[in-house]
Amino acid sequence: MGEQVSDAAPATPLPRWKRVVFTLVTLSLPLLLLGVVEVVLRLFGWGGYPPFIREVGPLPGGGALCLVEYGAFKPYFFANPTRPGYTEARTFAMPKPAGTVRIFLVGESAAKGYPQPSNLAMSSFLQSMLQDAWPDRKVEVINLGTTAVASFPLIYQVREALRFSPDLMVFYVGNNEFFGAYGTASINASGTSPAWALPLMRAARGLALVQAVEGFLHRGSDESRTLMEQMIGQTFIPADAPLREAAARNLGLHMERMLAQAKAAGVPAIVCTTASNESGMGPLGEDDLRELTEAQKAEFERLLKAAADPAAGGLVAVKVPLSAEAAGHADVIEAIRKAAIEALRKSVAMAPRSAVARFRLGQALAAAGDLKAAREAFLQARDLDTMPWRPTSGTEQAVRDAAARQGAVLCDVAERFRDLGEGGATGWRLLDDHVHPSLEGQAEVARCVVGCMAGLPGSLSVPESVAAGLPGNADYEARLGSNPWDDYRVSHTIRTLLGVPFMRRNNEEAFGRVQARCRDFESAQPADVRQVMDEWKTAVPHAGGMRPLTGMVARVMLRQKRTSDALPLYAIAQRQVPDHTSWHLEYIYFELACREQLQGKLDEAQRQRAAEAIEEAKFLLSRGSSESGLAERYTGRLHQLRGEWAEAIPYLLAARPKMRAEDLVACDQALFMSYVNTGNRPAAIMLCDDGIRNAGQFAGTYRALRAQLGN
Repeated sequence: MGEQVSDAAPATPLPRWKRVVFTLVTLSLPLLLLGVVEVVLRLFGWGGYPPFIREVGPLPGGGALCLVEYGAFKPYFFANPTRPGYTEARTFAMPKPAGTVRIFLVGESAAKGYPQPSNLAMSSFLQSMLQDAWPDRKVEVINLGTTAVASFPLIYQVREALRFSPDLMVFYVGNNEFFGAYGTASINASGTSPAWALPLMRAARGLALVQAVEGFLHRGSDESRTLMEQMIGQTFIPADAPLREAAARNLGLHMERMLAQAKAAGVPAIVCTTASNESGMGPLGEDDLRELTEAQKAEFERLLKAAADPAAGGLVAVKVPLSAEAAGHADVIEAIRKAAIEALRKSVAMAPRSAVARFRLGQALAAAGDLKAAREAFLQARDLDTMPWRPTSGTEQAVRDAAARQGAVLCDVAERFRDLGEGGATGWRLLDDHVHPSLEGQAEVARCVVGCMAGLPGSLSVPESVAAGLPGNADYEARLGSNPWDDYRVSHTIRTLLGVPFMRRNNEEAFGRVQARCRDFESAQPADVRQVMDEWKTAVPHAGGMRPLTGMVARVMLRQKRTSDALPLYAIAQRQVPDHTSWHLEYIYFELACREQLQGKLDEAQRQRAAEAIEEAKFLLSRGSSESGLAERYTGRLHQLRGEWAEAIPYLLAARPKMRAEDLVACDQALFMSYVNTGNRPAAIMLCDDGIRNAGQFAGTYRALRAQLGN
């Protein structure tokens, strides 16, 4: 067959410019589509980074109320967005009032005060001490401490905070460089990425599309796991791991950037090293025995047992000083100690990377009185811990170096705590767990900062004589509201933390001690108090924190007619919740109601306090009425405390549709009193009759109110 010849003319090639345009359009279509998706997602709230401090609205007396946003760090927790770290919500005014010294405290959960309530955090102690030092000025210490963040996100928080007229920045940073958000080994990790790559990573994760996808992939969280457990991305980090060098490098660079920002703004800075529990907490990670054969491991374990097992003649009285009972056998005890120390030195020589061996050697040396050698062993054990939840020597030194390079005042809290600690290093007296200061520790951090303020310029300087003349810690603890219920709050929190398997592994004794303390306190409480304690333990955190146990117990006491016992707890609860919230109004109301009941009537200062709370409530309601109706209800009740019965009615009526069950009954009882005291008998009757018909199990309460009116 012959070839068929096509009659079609050959295609004319497109001009080059058209091909270029076609290629560009083809390539840009996916980008355009992604851009449209980005815009749509941003309309639905995805994307970007919320402000760390937000202007809420104008204050009645002028200026604006500003709020520290408790959830502003959420985008940094991209791998666990449903359970991020948070900051305490706190308010302050702008412009800064005349005669005010404003200090921002920057850091992680230890700076925040965890597990202490906010009124007993280091910031509260610092504010109280400085107020004593400067009685002619008003001192504001605004705590920006945030749980579970590494240093990188704090750069952006500091940049923003400097816009709000601080006189001083205090940094207590350095605990989360491994397992905090943007820590090197966190689930929200930066790994060994160079420092210049982190802002690019942050920018990418600020895209709405990225946040939406990650929110979908990581939706939900295991509520049975603590945030501490959730943050771990890598569990075994040996002493020579690159992640350790990266953590120290990042901390130093980020601290320098924060200090440079403060210096450029003309704001002095104090940089603190962070304390950790060195002599009390055993290593948290798996012991590094990789270089040992199975036979060597068996010998290593034998040496540890020989040094620790009393049945084998080991560490009898090694962990504590020589007791009075053993004083008559001092030579025997001393021989046992020497043998134990020798066995532990052999174990260290056999396994030089073992954190457990170093820690136990530190305990033995401390008991023998060699505190200098004990400190060295404890610090080596901390540095060899393969799960570095505590700062290492490298990260600690990075803080010191950054302060020196930027000319900031250094407050060496870590060394101060070691000097005050047990066994040659920092222990349980000043730390509640691995890095969080105890109540005494919170006070000591503040005292250490005040002691360093002699090196600050001008009016910020606190002479050494003034710092030395401040009251003792017990005075400040009482003044700030230390109480048995918050002691229990802390103990329960630490019980939960020490119950985490890797925490408990080498710290069973500490867990048992806090467990016993909690159970003793719980068993001493009556049934109705235990019920609210159980409710508090299971409550879901909200508004950046958990409802104060003090306020919950105070309500039980009030129902029991124990008004004098409830009063101080309500006064404390006020300081444990953010201003301009219905919680705050509730606790102010109940404190004043207790005072009225005990005194017969409010004095003029207390009436003024009620008036100020009403203005706070009006500001809150002007920003949008509360969903629960509690803000309206307590505004009405505060008016009633002032004898303003008519003014209370509109607020109580506004609260009614949002109330249920006992809350509605309480609201109606208050409304009934306002109707009676304003002579509006028909409205009171109508309210009672409606309740009798529709209140179900509470109808009897309305019948009793109706009976008060007679026929």
